Amino acid sequence: MQAQGVLLSIIDQVNHVLQQLEPDAYKKSLPEYNGSSLGQHFRHILEFFQCLENGAMTGLVDYAGRERNLLYEDNPKLTIEAFNVLVPVLLELPLSKKVLVRAEFGSDERPDFESSVGRELVFVYDHAIHHLAIIKIGLHCHFPEVNADPDLGVSPSTIKHRKAMSQ
Repeated sequence: MQAQGVLLSIIDQVNHVLQQLEPDAYKKSLPEYNGSSLGQHFRHILEFFQCLENGAMTGLVDYAGRERNLLYEDNPKLTIEAFNVLVPVLLELPLSKKVLVRAEFGSDERPDFESSVGRELVFVYDHAIHHLAIIKIGLHCHFPEVNADPDLGVSPSTIKHRKAMSQ
């Protein structure tokens, strides 16, 4: 599968979950998340994708400088639309293009590091898997009626390992 294809599969998994969530459930504060919500995690995933898109165009990826658009935390339908806007963009990403990634270490200094769009695509993918695993916990604890992909939030290497162990 092409690199962009795995991001598209993540978007499919995300949209499948989002289509099942009402706004009140989506923005509900959950104790497992120290008061944050499913919506905050989905927004966070989305905005990292958007940072990659922007960085591919400008040459500078700045994950800490993301928009933090609260509408994506409250409205699952709007979040679906935003993810869907990314689909054609992701298919056209120039994977070998060199970019700088602006680091955030909590100080005033924010150094830039050399990377590529392809490497950052891997990062955004792994980052999404991590947050989807967290989302899955919230779904199991509070919204068991939501039908999510069993592999939601599971790394491809873990899926492969599980398959190999079951044979």
